[in-house]
Amino acid sequence: MQSFLKNTCHVSRRLGRGYQIYQAGRSGHGSLRRLPRLSSLLTPHDHDGISISRRHQHSKTCNSKNELRGPSSNDLSYFRSVLSRPDRSILTTLPESTSELSPPDSTRDQEEASQELARYNQDWTRHYHGSSPLVLRPNSTSEVSSILKYCHENFIGVVPQGGNTGLCGGATPLNAEIILSLEDMNTIHDIDTHSGILTCDAGAILQNLNDYANESGHLFPLDIGSKGTCQIGGNVSTNAGGQYFFRFGGLHGTVMGLEVVLPDGRVLHLNMENDDGAIEQSKRGGTHRKDNTGYDLKHLFIGAEGSLGIVTKVAIACPALPTSKNATLLVCDSYPHVLKVLQTAKEELGEILSALELMDYNTLQLVQEHGFGGNDNDGGGSRLLQDMLQLDPSAQQLESSQPLFLLVETQGSNSEHDASKMDSFLTRLFDSDTIHNGFLAQDMLQLDEMWKIRESCNPSVARSGCVYKFDVSVPIEEYMDVAWEVERKLTTASSTMIPADMTVCVWGHVADGNAHINIVTPGRYEKDDALAKRIETMVYDSVLKRRGSISAEHGLGQSKNEYLGQIKEGSVIYVMSQMKMVFDPHGIMNPGKYLPSKK
Repeated sequence: MQSFLKNTCHVSRRLGRGYQIYQAGRSGHGSLRRLPRLSSLLTPHDHDGISISRRHQHSKTCNSKNELRGPSSNDLSYFRSVLSRPDRSILTTLPESTSELSPPDSTRDQEEASQELARYNQDWTRHYHGSSPLVLRPNSTSEVSSILKYCHENFIGVVPQGGNTGLCGGATPLNAEIILSLEDMNTIHDIDTHSGILTCDAGAILQNLNDYANESGHLFPLDIGSKGTCQIGGNVSTNAGGQYFFRFGGLHGTVMGLEVVLPDGRVLHLNMENDDGAIEQSKRGGTHRKDNTGYDLKHLFIGAEGSLGIVTKVAIACPALPTSKNATLLVCDSYPHVLKVLQTAKEELGEILSALELMDYNTLQLVQEHGFGGNDNDGGGSRLLQDMLQLDPSAQQLESSQPLFLLVETQGSNSEHDASKMDSFLTRLFDSDTIHNGFLAQDMLQLDEMWKIRESCNPSVARSGCVYKFDVSVPIEEYMDVAWEVERKLTTASSTMIPADMTVCVWGHVADGNAHINIVTPGRYEKDDALAKRIETMVYDSVLKRRGSISAEHGLGQSKNEYLGQIKEGSVIYVMSQMKMVFDPHGIMNPGKYLPSKK
């Protein structure tokens, strides 16, 4: 792979073979006490006709203050009775109840159990830590239902957890709640080759879903850097976006059906077939691309972060696998040039444009220093990356003139047609002096190398030091302005609290305005809470004054929920809070997350 140069005559030759916080009920602005209560209009009933409010009144172990509690030894015997594989499904440091001693072969060494629990109690960023003494790993929807029904009746907090790759602490307990892991519910059931709808359990690994879809000639419409570990239930619950959002849209568009377990244990099949015999044959529904019979409730659970219930099964529409793929890495001298590339790509590549990813110079330097390998196809050892970084940004005087790098990919069904469109796209960029340099993949190995560089951004930056991560949406024309503004503030801040060597890195999905801003303290890996708060204020102030969003695709979790009032109108938060009360009146689901806390 080699660079293509401005002074060559034909594109075909220059593209060589080488390579504020809202508080419910608060007086003043935003108070909505005169609005009707939704809960008085919407009172769901259980199968026996008892309303949730009555179940609340008749709960066997309801305490006088209705406060949540953590699990105790006395709860273990119940969980053992409903889990088909208790020795595998129960991980705990709680002592067994004296009335229900476990058999010798299922007694866990406390130190070993504590070490294993640690990975569930800590998130991927190592910024959030819980103290749960109990992890439950059910392997069926009925087991999830039994667990939640018991926790609902006994006011025990539950934190749903998938692959634990989130970045906002959404799957990490705040206290000693039960962690309910979906990792053992990982079956991929089938794919309808006519409709392209794939059905699987919530614990299925994203990479496995990609591979399964490919085998049947389909493309799974979600692709993110953590695909080797993350689970589709977590992806749906956080409404993950990824690099193909621009092409295929979000999960609200591609998810066709869900199976969801409510906090009281009832199971909803939302445009999803039920085959467990619990519903009479005439009322069983299949999964269809079009179903206009009633409220489309599945959308309430997409992006709800487990606050309304637990997703246990997913049906998702997969497009046909493309037979033609092209990719190019472009070097731009400034962000205005990036905007020109984006517009040109839409005009010239049109229907085959699948992804347009941006990376800044600071990010790629860290990929080069902390990449995953030393061979030509692996992160920091990439010859392509070395060639791309043969620039001297120190000569640039203005932030707006710093080099930026774009990965542009196309997917189609006609290689000759697609290659011609790519050729026309690149010719136009060179003729207008829009790009400084570029590299075109000549085969799938080179295309994969380009994506390896992009997917190495997050882990490479994490290896370099403690990272303060932000996932924001801003107007596309102001995509880089937030990072540059924060960088100026950090540089000019007269405080011993802010290290002088902090590095601001930016990458993300520029075509949909989603920027991943990562601020690194090189060589220091411990989080400084006071520093984190100052940086957070800088970033969010900069985003909000541009009318952006503080969460584009990573969710709210426990890191952003208290900022919700600065983005949503009071009436919107009121309705969201009332919806939470309808589905989860005891507040057991992912407590302390998602919605602003009541203070």
